[in-house]
Amino acid sequence: MNTLMNHILFLNNLEGFFFGSGKAHVVTGVSLIILAGIAFSMWRMDRRLTQLENEKNDTPS
Repeated sequence: MNTLMNHILFLNNLEGFFFGSGKAHVVTGVSLIILAGIAFSMWRMDRRLTQLENEKNDTPS
């Protein structure tokens, strides 16, 4: 089983490098942090737009 996993990992040199040197977890972690930041900024933008829409609808014309 171990030799099969090593063969699969080293088919692609880049994958072998990331998994072999332990950088795959770092890349995954950084990607998750970036995605969380994008999701948080979109959530804040949605709240601000909702607030602006409510202010626009509440003001008498």
